[in-house]
Amino acid sequence: GLNTIETEFIAVPSGSSARSSLQFITSQDHVAGLPGDFVMADYLSSAFKDAGIESVETFELDVLLNYPSSPPTLKVSNPDGQVTFTATLSEDVLPEDSTSDTPWRNTTFHGYAPSGSVSAPAVFANYGRPSDFDDLEAANISVEGKIVLVRYGQCFRGLKVMNAQNRGAVGVLVYSDPQDDGFEYGKCYPEGPWRSASSVQRGSVQFNSICAGDPMRADKRYEEMGESLTSLCGVKDYTSLIPSIPSIPISYGDAQPILSQLGGVAAEALGDDWVGALPITYTTGPSTSIVSMSTDNEFKVTSIPNVIGKIPGSLPASDDHPVLLGNHRDAWVFGAADPNSGTASLIEVAKGLGSLVQSGWQPKHTIYLLSWSGEEYGLLGSTGWAELNFDAISSASAYINVDTVVSGDELTVSATPALTSLWEGVMADLDGHVLFKNGPSGNVLDANVNAPINADDAIGTLGSGSDYTVFLDHFGIASLDFEFNSPAGTYGVYHSIYDSFDWIDNYGGIDGEKGSSFELMASAAKMWGILALRLADSDVLPFDHVKQAEALVKYSAAVDGNGLDLSELNSNIDAYMKAAQGVAEEMNSPGDLKDLNFRLSMTERSFLNADGLPGRSWMKHVLQAPGFYLGYAAMAFPGVQQAVDDGDLDLAQQQVAVVAECVDKAATFLKG
Repeated sequence: GLNTIETEFIAVPSGSSARSSLQFITSQDHVAGLPGDFVMADYLSSAFKDAGIESVETFELDVLLNYPSSPPTLKVSNPDGQVTFTATLSEDVLPEDSTSDTPWRNTTFHGYAPSGSVSAPAVFANYGRPSDFDDLEAANISVEGKIVLVRYGQCFRGLKVMNAQNRGAVGVLVYSDPQDDGFEYGKCYPEGPWRSASSVQRGSVQFNSICAGDPMRADKRYEEMGESLTSLCGVKDYTSLIPSIPSIPISYGDAQPILSQLGGVAAEALGDDWVGALPITYTTGPSTSIVSMSTDNEFKVTSIPNVIGKIPGSLPASDDHPVLLGNHRDAWVFGAADPNSGTASLIEVAKGLGSLVQSGWQPKHTIYLLSWSGEEYGLLGSTGWAELNFDAISSASAYINVDTVVSGDELTVSATPALTSLWEGVMADLDGHVLFKNGPSGNVLDANVNAPINADDAIGTLGSGSDYTVFLDHFGIASLDFEFNSPAGTYGVYHSIYDSFDWIDNYGGIDGEKGSSFELMASAAKMWGILALRLADSDVLPFDHVKQAEALVKYSAAVDGNGLDLSELNSNIDAYMKAAQGVAEEMNSPGDLKDLNFRLSMTERSFLNADGLPGRSWMKHVLQAPGFYLGYAAMAFPGVQQAVDDGDLDLAQQQVAVVAECVDKAATFLKG
């Protein structure tokens, strides 16, 4: 059950308080690095201080960003040069959405997309995955010299552009098909929650599977530390991490006239999943008509503000394992769900912890409250702060992330396996204190493979799409991320101007009940806070390495059968399992707490390989990484899996040896 401190904590977070925070944060746009971003950083800073958090500072970071200097253009001409269609590239003003009349509705752009002007026939490439381009090639359809039209979903947008660029395309249009987040699911906004015909998903097109963070590492402090983009990411310069061809995000209203006249092969001949939900015959092209697109985006190095709140622990520095709580604050426009439902929850956590501090309580381990900027461009604030302040967090036990915490009412958590028992214990004790649909502890996923932690096999995907990436993949800090979302796994106004206070108030909550989304934010704050308290205030840190060992057994089974010799790996996994069982017994009657907690929390670091994964030295975790071409977690053992997928069995076997060595290190370290 909950102890006295925890009971005091959960009395504080409230839906009405979350509502008033979110109302302010969504009252003006706050794209990273622009004036609204600084206004909201000041708001968070004051909110932390008012809550009773005594140490609050703003960490400014210089980064490369881009913004549209003028709106993009898109038109179609027939072979005689007559313009047959001009796209609006604009989101409609809706009387029901009080913030929709914003200049941002006319500047739909991609973060890090270059300026450019190209004219070419168009080809439809489905979701823009390598397999989709392979399907086109098999049908003798070339994308070289063409503008590629792809739909959102199934893989990270930056990698759609990367995959098209690698195959010789000259430009990319990315549209939202109603099959993926529109009328296929139900009524469209404002009559319902789903994406309407003019709604556009903005977003970054950074190549996020190679390296996260500022693609330039422009901040002067890197140089002072003797680090550079090359030393950290293994690339010569920032142009390897962002596209060289222009791209524009477009609505299905603008995509339909282009798709309907592509000609060429019927798309369904290439596969069942090549057909979307628009009332047209989907074909592949190449079109006889010419599509012309232009972008005008200015790149500049500018500052972004990150707010760092800190509650110092009572233990001496040598015993302190800080707990990091993070959420980003920057949004593509207003960000009611993504990310500021999480920001409203973070403020409630600060109020709860602050009231404990004011009554004289102090946690054993330090707690950080972290409000990031620049996440939307590529996890800029979190990555920069972690890389430039690693001394402060080198002994951190865990990073708990919340991004879009409310966009529906089904609870999903993904966690390093060693933290899943903690989650289940917290949820059992919060039964009756928090709201959500799918009890008793939500949908619990293993963050390394995004498969249910209790499933028999370990196949699946986790986006590197949020701020835990630097902590887990680069620094080996156990991580957990949770949210309330819809069964679709997405929501209908993501990255559009309509991710607004009106949308979340009307449609973001339980069964679409008006106003209920704020109660979910309060519930999220209770879960987040109790997780933090158990990591910061328990005598013995609540890590379950038996769960982690069980996960490794599944990962090994998942890569078995590719002609690889896994005998050494499997015997090291056995040794890790034995060490985990030994530590589980030790936790019941602990001797030296300092030594035990050090082993429990720092074993995750053993899964880092100093050289990183093949072709991406920044990604160091051998159990977890975004898939190289998809931006979601590769299957179990990404280095091994990627090599198998690429048909390089020698490299795969070498990567098996790397993993085996890491598991051996972990077993030895955990045993002590």
